[in-house]
Order: sequence, then structure tokens, then C-alpha cells
Amino acid sequence: MILINNMITRTKNKVLTYSVLALLLILFIMPTGTVRAAELGGSTQETTASEEVVFDAAFYATQYPDVVSIIGNDEQMLYWHYVNYGKAEGRFPNAQEAAKAVTATVPSAVPVVGTETLADGAYDILAIGNSITVHPMCSYWWGPWGMAASSIDKDYIHRLQNGLMEKYGTVNLDIVPVQSWETSYSRSKQLKKFDEKLAKSYDLVIIQLGENVSDMSTFKKDFNKLVDYVKTSQPDAKIVVIGDFWYRSGRDAAKKDVAIKQGCDFVDLSEIRGVKKYLPEKGSKVLGYDGKYHTITKASVLKHPNDLGMEYISNKILQTLGF
Repeated sequence: MILINNMITRTKNKVLTYSVLALLLILFIMPTGTVRAAELGGSTQETTASEEVVFDAAFYATQYPDVVSIIGNDEQMLYWHYVNYGKAEGRFPNAQEAAKAVTATVPSAVPVVGTETLADGAYDILAIGNSITVHPMCSYWWGPWGMAASSIDKDYIHRLQNGLMEKYGTVNLDIVPVQSWETSYSRSKQLKKFDEKLAKSYDLVIIQLGENVSDMSTFKKDFNKLVDYVKTSQPDAKIVVIGDFWYRSGRDAAKKDVAIKQGCDFVDLSEIRGVKKYLPEKGSKVLGYDGKYHTITKASVLKHPNDLGMEYISNKILQTLGF
């Protein structure tokens, strides 16, 4: 009798296991181009259970080059970004959904997104920076955005992008991570790394570099060359230099002096530099690109601005731009 019961139990377990595996297989092979409303958290008032929202990877890549610059053109990664971040950020999965949003009636009392029309239809930003602007994914950092921000939408450059959308509607973002410029013994040779992006025309260029410079002997001269290099290729762009978040004697003053002489705007961060509430605490959580929460433990990450610090930087830039 016991033997029979054991056999029945094992049989039930096998059936359950095979059922789960079959379900996972179905989910795995399901085409990524189509996303059900339930998966996206859609309201039942807007979508019925039988309706499907079609995800157009080609449209998404074309419409949001800032996403492509970080995660590439892979359809599954673009789909993953839309589900986990894009929808919450107000991005559209296809041209039809975008058209619906454009033609939707907006009460006159509510500000219309994109109140200023640009000649090319979009406001273009180039951000040149170190890990405060973007850090690649690695064993101790879980998404390609400003280090210590709890998610991609919380770092300063993506907050800035979202803030500018209120005025310009479509805001494209390119990011050039060039910490190598800071640590190089021949910084002038690093400038060619900007060429691919500088071949385009931008409305705004953010330069956030300097924190990792320890050898100050040629820093001011090198920083002046960098700013001049950018200005030469972007004569019509507004250029904003971000002050140091980490203190080193003479470095911030050198950057500010270069910015003033080159006719650039300078964003001073001395008010939050070293202030505890603008730094992450050990054990802070980060929502990674894998959809999981991770814990900050590495000391170098803890030196970066937290969400509040990132918000401060973004707001200061917006103020500089007249917002």
C-alpha cells in the first residue's frame, strides 16, 4: 500500500514538473513582437483581455535612439526595455499608439507636451561624461546609466531628458562614456573618441568630466582643448559644463574658468558636494536591467550621487536652460 502511494506521488510530481516545463517552453517561444495588455499592466478600462498591443522593435529603435545607444538593436532587449521601463516613461510600442497619443484631445488647462516646435522635429542632447553620467554593466553595477541611481530614469541625464520633453516633445539622447580621457597621459589623443557622435548636430552638449583626474599638471590646458574641440564641431549647440561632485583642490576652479572663457554655462555642484543626504547608503537597492533588485556594497559606487543628488544636478541644468 505504501509502495503504491509512493508511486502515485512520484507520478503526480512528474506530471506537475512536465506541465511547468511545457508552460515555460511556450512562454519562451512566444513571439516577442506582441505584448498582451495584462503583461504591460494596462487598465481594463482601456483594453479588453482579448486585445493585444503590438510591439514594433524597428519603430522603437528609430523613435528612441537613446535606448539603442545603451542596449543596442536586439529585438528582445528592446521589448524588455519597453515592458520594464519604456511604458512607464511614456514611450510608445508602435506608430499606431504614438499617433493615438498625438491626436488625443487635451484640455486647454493642461500643458501640452512639446510646446515648442523645432526645425528637425526633435531636441538632440549629447552627454560626455564619466561614471556619474554612465557606467557600463559589470559585476558591481547592473545597468548602463549614471552610477548609484536606483534605476535608469533616476540618473541626472535621463531626468534631464524627461524634463526637456515637456517643452520639446521628442528629445533624443546620445551618451559618450570617456573616463579614459580623465586617466590618460595624453588626453588630446582621446578626443577622437568623440568624433562619431560629434559628426551629428546637437542642440545641447553636456560635459561632465574631471572627477577621476589626479594629475593636475596639464588639466586646465587639456580641459580647454576638450571644450574647444566640442565647440568647433557644434557651433550652434548650447554647451553646459558640470562642476565637480568630488573635491580636489583647483580642479573645479579650472573647469569653471575654462567654461566662462569659452562662453559655456557652468553648473556648480559645491552645494551638494560631500553632503551625506546626496550620497547612497551602503545597502541601497538598484533595479538592474535584468529586472532584479541588487544591493550596493562597493565603496566606489557609494561615492556617486544618489537619486536626490541626480535630481539636483538635473534641476540645476534645467535652471541654466531657463526652465
